Amino acid sequence: MHKRTLTGFTVAALALGATTAQAEVDLDAGEQLNNEVCLACHGVTGVSDVPEWPSHAGQHKDYIVYHLELFRDENRWDPELLMTPNATELSDEDIRNVAAWLEKQDPPPAQDVDEELAEQGREIYHSGIGERNVPSCASCHGPNGEGIKGGQFAAVAGQQEVYLNDALTAFKNEDRASDRNRMMRDTAGRMTEEDIEAVSAYMASMTLLDDDDE
Repeated sequence: MHKRTLTGFTVAALALGATTAQAEVDLDAGEQLNNEVCLACHGVTGVSDVPEWPSHAGQHKDYIVYHLELFRDENRWDPELLMTPNATELSDEDIRNVAAWLEKQDPPPAQDVDEELAEQGREIYHSGIGERNVPSCASCHGPNGEGIKGGQFAAVAGQQEVYLNDALTAFKNEDRASDRNRMMRDTAGRMTEEDIEAVSAYMASMTLLDDDDE
């Protein structure tokens, strides 16, 4: 009995140690990987200067890990064939490191957008479109565009307007299928091009708040 109890504690300790080791990240290695692979398209600190390419600074690490793994395993839409070749050689550790480093960077600032268009998008983002069964974006991406940590719901505040428009259009056309349970495809599929343009402008105009400011 005594021996069995000790064995149980030993197994539990080993399991805890494995979980802790898995959770550890090397931020310096993440920064180095960003400098070697990511910055050319996504910016030195993860803030993109290219309208078609997303910013990753301040993004939830779990979201970045999920999508990098999809690219690496060639399971995500990659129309320009840029992400897949860069991701195929990444290890799980590489992905965790760079995702953790990017999450800690200052998020992108609010973008300059058409204010009238953004105001139209505000209504869609916060209230949805009832007559077409389009839910509010805020229900998954947060009232301030902060997303949900651990839930695969991205932070969208300050994201590139063109990228947001392209991403929503890709979901609408079902070119992109990286959403779980078809949530984005079904939602965007009920939106018009004008709806997508408006809500993209509004999300780009939002400021992602620090945790201390929320």
